[in-house]
Amino acid sequence: MTIFHPIPFLLIGLLYLPSSIFSEIKETQQIIEEWIDTEHLISKESSLWKSEQAALFDLQSALAEELSTLHDKLKRSEEEASGADKQRSDLMEREEKAKDATEALFRGLQKVEKKVDDVFALLPTPLSERLSPFREKLDAGPQKARLTLRQRVETLISLMQAVHLFHRTVTLERQEFTLNDDQSREFMVLYFGLGVAYFVNESGTVSGYGLPSPSGWKWVRKDEIAREVTTGVQMVNNRAMPRFLDLPMPAPGGFAQ
Repeated sequence: MTIFHPIPFLLIGLLYLPSSIFSEIKETQQIIEEWIDTEHLISKESSLWKSEQAALFDLQSALAEELSTLHDKLKRSEEEASGADKQRSDLMEREEKAKDATEALFRGLQKVEKKVDDVFALLPTPLSERLSPFREKLDAGPQKARLTLRQRVETLISLMQAVHLFHRTVTLERQEFTLNDDQSREFMVLYFGLGVAYFVNESGTVSGYGLPSPSGWKWVRKDEIAREVTTGVQMVNNRAMPRFLDLPMPAPGGFAQ
């Protein structure tokens, strides 16, 4: 039995096919190749697009995160700006209150300075001379302009403390003044605060008392109290035992024995 191979016959058959068939086959083969190339290109483009899409998603996520961060920063900035505005408002309010308080204090100081000027007329000469540097700081002029408010307060306090200390103690001073005979003498003067003073000379022969007045201290001679005033001077100098002194005390309108 003879076996025929199909391929040779197929080839032989193909040889007898019309040329138009070959042309169509060739064209079909070209179309298939182009289709395969297109599929490869589409696949490549699809893969590239997926990669770019992933990158775009990452970029979008990063931008969204950056946007959220910027939003938070903007919110904090607005809160800080609001806080700064409030602090600025509080500082301005405090500054205004401080300004009002300073003006009120300055007006009060002016009143106190006027009273200090009035008190200076009542001060004994030795005390007035000791306190004159403080008073000069408060006088009008260039020196006054250089004093700060705090310096003015401190100066006034120093003055008033000195006057208060003198007024509450018994003070012995050496002082020269004139009596009714227009003769200037040096006396030892016992000041009992700013209320009354008693004077005596070294020999204990001339004595008297003094009272403050708006035009200064007024001195009145009264020699009969010389011994008691001398004893008082000795007690202040620790040269005599302490005891009560028999001296006239001031009364409204004059002295009472």
